[in-house]
Amino acid sequence: MSSIDPTTLIYVLVGVQVAGLASACVARMSEGSIRQTSAQRICLGCLALVGAATMMSMLISPGASVLSGAAMSVMVLTAVWDFGGAVL
Repeated sequence: MSSIDPTTLIYVLVGVQVAGLASACVARMSEGSIRQTSAQRICLGCLALVGAATMMSMLISPGASVLSGAAMSVMVLTAVWDFGGAVL
């Protein structure tokens, strides 16, 4: 069985995190459009990938898992935070 190059693993983890954050932004921007459902499904799939990447990053170092966990937290906040003001 071949071993995985740590540098390649870091690039893959960063790519997954960037894709997850981008999908959360797209899901937020698609609110109210006809593409909202598909954007939310993509965001949910990317959230699962970012969660798996967070667990995989523990193989690299504890610091890498902290950054992955932070990216996951920002992704969740971006997807659920209501930026609209309260309507009275």
